[in-house]
Amino acid sequence: MNEHVEQLVPVKSNTGLNLLKILLWVITVLFALLGLVGIFGFLPIILAIATGAGAYYAGLRVDTEYEYTLTDKEIDIDVIYSKQKRKHITTIDLTKLEIMAKADSHRLDGINGRQLKTEDYSSKDEANKGKVFVLVYDGTRKLYIEPDERLFKAIHNCAPHKVFND
Repeated sequence: MNEHVEQLVPVKSNTGLNLLKILLWVITVLFALLGLVGIFGFLPIILAIATGAGAYYAGLRVDTEYEYTLTDKEIDIDVIYSKQKRKHITTIDLTKLEIMAKADSHRLDGINGRQLKTEDYSSKDEANKGKVFVLVYDGTRKLYIEPDERLFKAIHNCAPHKVFND
């Protein structure tokens, strides 16, 4: 099978982080103005640079999306910050998949008591809660993803006896 499917999942915007970014930019401007006036020496300029850097890095985390890429029997998950910076998170080998089912499915009852490392790569939006699937992978990890119909079918074709949509 030579399957290749990609999907982008935008993550719900974090309001607190957005407010922090705005606050840091305002503080940056205030410190820069103090530095230009010359009050308190070089301290306001140094603080303006520090708060400006903080605002920049907070801004990168505000607009986040996950990209799922299925190639043959592997799912690569990447995170994209501000539609500019991409970082590879993990690769899932579907031959080591135990089960994939909707998060509220009864098929996951057997794994609910197990201590698994949990990772959430979904949109984190309550409106999409019914579209979130759980993958139990390699007996040690539980991942939350939000595949569309095309990606779900492709994963189902790779591991038909382990992937459920009920």
